[in-house]
Amino acid sequence: MIKEKNNYLKIKVVRDNYNGYVPSNYKIFKWAKTSFLKNKNSIVTIKLAKKKEIKELNKIYLKKLGECNILSFPINLKIDSGETILGDIVVCPAIINKESNLYSINKENRWAHMIIHSMLHLQGYTHFTKKNRLFMEKKEIKLMSSLGYSNPYYEN
Repeated sequence: MIKEKNNYLKIKVVRDNYNGYVPSNYKIFKWAKTSFLKNKNSIVTIKLAKKKEIKELNKIYLKKLGECNILSFPINLKIDSGETILGDIVVCPAIINKESNLYSINKENRWAHMIIHSMLHLQGYTHFTKKNRLFMEKKEIKLMSSLGYSNPYYEN
């Protein structure tokens, strides 16, 4: 549990066995907490998945073929305890690490950006229109900077 401003974010990280780089729970919690902008007691589950699993989820829920780096499933459901389930994030370490190598981005920077990006989606941010995309990117850049990371959109 991470407390902040009379509200808190409970984060559960569900890990698959994976041989490549995966950040510590501490780092994942830090990135998620930094991008938690809601003023309510909330819960998020972050699942680290294999390529096969994320490909199947992408097909079932987004009707898209192929693998992807990360999926966000906003729920925003208030439960009896008074907490709000913000939603679930499914991360594919193999794809994020591959992208990091492909785009010459530090793995930690790439992971931080992906967690921040997904947390914003759980809180209602979208990038379907140019206006929304620019607003969301500006928020991501600010959050990344607050953590000491470079602008993820000008990293190359």
